[in-house]
Amino acid sequence: MKEYRMKQAAVLLRQTKSTIAEIANQVGYENQSKFSTAFRDILKITPAEYRKQNASE
Repeated sequence: MKEYRMKQAAVLLRQTKSTIAEIANQVGYENQSKFSTAFRDILKITPAEYRKQNASE
């Protein structure tokens, strides 16, 4: 379930201008810090770094 939520978050990071906090909330995290930790556990990169690297898409 966590992996699915992180993949959804990755899509949102690539395709929307929503803040990381808003995306965290959309995938079910109340706390941006916990979301960032979970994202890093799955994708081995922080949400901000992921967005920066994938901004061109």
